[in-house]
Amino acid sequence: MRLRWWALALGVLWLVWLVANPSKALIERRMDKAVALAKECKAREAQDELIALRETRATAEQLTQVQRRLNDAAKACTRAEQRREAWFETRGAIQKLIKADAYDKARARLAVFTRRWGEDAETRALRQRIDEGRREHPLADPSGSGQ
Repeated sequence: MRLRWWALALGVLWLVWLVANPSKALIERRMDKAVALAKECKAREAQDELIALRETRATAEQLTQVQRRLNDAAKACTRAEQRREAWFETRGAIQKLIKADAYDKARARLAVFTRRWGEDAETRALRQRIDEGRREHPLADPSGSGQ
């Protein structure tokens, strides 16, 4: 009978230790969660997770690593937002140029954008639309290759 009480007491102590002393895997999961939130451009939630992580037994090195990764993700989010804004502006300007049959100017404007921000499916589709417009309106092509 005494052995059962000792086993029960040890089991309770073990559970208390598990709750009070988070494992390394739990800390790493929280670190990964904070970084994943930052990559999704959810900066406030990522910072909240970092603050919660500071209340655990995470090492200073782990906290520094997470903060650095959060900063890198914030830079990427800022750049992505700037690209979205630039794309919105460029797309509007190009659509106006296409309506005015200024295909060369539209292509030049798109080239400036892709040089700065890179090419993706949307830019390729818009370039194709510009090229199709040039073929439909051969006078817009000064080289005469559209005839």
